[in-house]
Amino acid sequence: MAGDMKGQSDCDLDIISMQCDNEARYRKQITITRPIFTEETFQEGYRISTSNSSATAKLRRSCTSNLSSLSGHGLCLAVLKFFPIIGWLKEYNWRKDIIGDVISGLTTAVMRIPQEMAYALLATVPAVYGLYSAFFPVILYAVLGTSKHISIGTWAVVSIMIGNAIDAVIDVELSNINNGTSEMAEMTSGISAEDNTMLRVQIATSLCLLVGIIQTLMGVLRLGFVTNYLSEPLVRGFTTGAAVHVFTSQFPKLLGIKTTRRTGVITLVYTYIELFTKLKQTNPCAVIMSVLALMMLILIAEMNDLQAHKSWCRREGRKGKKLPIPSELFVVICATLASFLGRFESRYNLSVVGDIPTGVPVPTVPSLRGSMSLFGSAFAMAIVGFAISISMAQLFAKKHEYEVEANQELIAYGSCHIFGSFFRCFPHATSMSRTAVQEGSGGKTQLAGVISALVVVVILLRLGPLFSQLPQCILGAIIVVALRGILRQIKDLPLLWKVNNVDFAIWLLTFLCVCLLGVDLGLLCGVGIALVTIVLRTQIPNSSIIGAIPNTDIYRDVTRVPDAQEIPGIKIFCFSSSLCFINADNFKNSLFQKVGVNPQKRLIAKHKGDLNKKLEYSHCDEEPRNNVHQVQTIIIDCCMFNYIDTVGVKTLQTLITDYDKVDIRVVLANCKETVRQSLLKSATLNKKEAIGLDRMYLTLHDAVADHMPSQKDDNFKHVGVKIQNEISYETGV
Repeated sequence: MAGDMKGQSDCDLDIISMQCDNEARYRKQITITRPIFTEETFQEGYRISTSNSSATAKLRRSCTSNLSSLSGHGLCLAVLKFFPIIGWLKEYNWRKDIIGDVISGLTTAVMRIPQEMAYALLATVPAVYGLYSAFFPVILYAVLGTSKHISIGTWAVVSIMIGNAIDAVIDVELSNINNGTSEMAEMTSGISAEDNTMLRVQIATSLCLLVGIIQTLMGVLRLGFVTNYLSEPLVRGFTTGAAVHVFTSQFPKLLGIKTTRRTGVITLVYTYIELFTKLKQTNPCAVIMSVLALMMLILIAEMNDLQAHKSWCRREGRKGKKLPIPSELFVVICATLASFLGRFESRYNLSVVGDIPTGVPVPTVPSLRGSMSLFGSAFAMAIVGFAISISMAQLFAKKHEYEVEANQELIAYGSCHIFGSFFRCFPHATSMSRTAVQEGSGGKTQLAGVISALVVVVILLRLGPLFSQLPQCILGAIIVVALRGILRQIKDLPLLWKVNNVDFAIWLLTFLCVCLLGVDLGLLCGVGIALVTIVLRTQIPNSSIIGAIPNTDIYRDVTRVPDAQEIPGIKIFCFSSSLCFINADNFKNSLFQKVGVNPQKRLIAKHKGDLNKKLEYSHCDEEPRNNVHQVQTIIIDCCMFNYIDTVGVKTLQTLITDYDKVDIRVVLANCKETVRQSLLKSATLNKKEAIGLDRMYLTLHDAVADHMPSQKDDNFKHVGVKIQNEISYETGV
């Protein structure tokens, strides 16, 4: 009895095992039977809506939409969109969020004050103007900005661009004074040290106004997409190269050496040569203070990074957040006290910040004299500043599950620049390090930025003179340590080399161009390099012959998928790009090579009476797989054609005409609407060679089924065609 039960149990287990194996091998079936469709027969059987997509119609719809927004409800929505502060203040949870915003604002302010002064000196203007740029733009961004977490203010890369632009303008204007051709001759003639400082401030203010105008116009014209042309490898290569310039510019401060500021090509080389030649002039006091400051800043920064990493890895169950140690403020206070008590400026000739006036500046209209010479630099700053700011805004918006609007951000940045230019601010952007601190210390909204700006006002009104004895080498050390995150981007190169060689080349070449040619020219070269790679990839795309997977309607590249079989008498050609003037010749040559039939050569051979297979394939690098079957039909898979211009249309027309002369029919499949419209409109150019809907098939399978030479040939069974006017897809078991 027990033995029988055991045997029955083993049998049941075997049956269950067999059923599981069968289920594992089972695949769901798809069986569809429908007529073969060309675009012509499909449109005869089904109604196709023809929407008016002309430029005039789009303009009319846009005007109608804008007029409808002038209604009461539309106007309210427009106001809410233009002033995002109304939306987030209405939903603000004062009990839950105010403590986090206050702590975040105070923490960010502690970091902001020394950084703003340091970046002002990097921009070759007095330190107090960095504090101005830390207050006025921040207040306005809280009203107009859509990001809740970014920290608006000075940034190292933009500051070095400002300094270079100011130096370039002053050099050019001073050289033109003698010729009487300078637009700023009245300001630059007989210039003193104080006048030079004020001139630099005026130029920086003019730059701020120009940047604001450019960004505001871009926002009004809905051009927030322009940063899409700055790929991530390009931006990271550019910022890393700019960080090298910033790093180099701080060496004279760290060593206590006075060097000549230079602009133009290979300035880095000249700067390092001058540094090495002046090493004997090193100020020992500056070196000692710089080394001590760097050691303390790096040590505390690494501790903060480790603490932030542990906080990120901590489970959400623990709510407490440890605040970062304010290393910059601690070092600034210690160095200022040491410099004041030790009288380092008079005893050791140590460069200090100098007088910092109290109070806020009276609004003045910025001058636009000489603005034409500043426009190129202003445009570069507007694009770079927006690219960095919007990328940081989108990063934290994704993390905290809200949205930022690129065009509104442009209007906000532009308005901040225009408003700030009346209070002697210089161009600014989003600081990556301060943004990380503002978010990591518990900031929930831009109220944290407002609180940090109010702390800056206290410094401006009361405590500014206390920093007059702050050594400039300390500010240089703060900038150098703040560059750690940007310089670490060089770690991108090994990963890019493994993933994408083109992106690797864009990153490296942009970095080298910025280092050798300067920040502005390097950015222009980087954009040019990125565009060239796009053009090259469009001009020389991949092309292939594709075949059918047996018993399916799936088609794949025969060189990559061994199971894909070419269909005798039919060549299916796929071109992995849109067809336009850039790649029209490459498309034609690739088609001749892959298909194995050059109609022009065949016509020449036919006229000579020497048509044979050898001549037919004499130009091919590879013999076609099924060369025993003469090509009767060529199917061009247009699934990769997003658009086709007139040159592409003429190329297709010529190919169809030439192949018709040698009795080979060329048809198209998978044509998008834009491609179909372009081909149909081409009839106005050449009615005799017009490509009609009868040559366009809905899918590859339709085209293949409609051009099968014989249903009896066993070679065609894998296509899955039952009858000439029907397609049956049968895949599976």
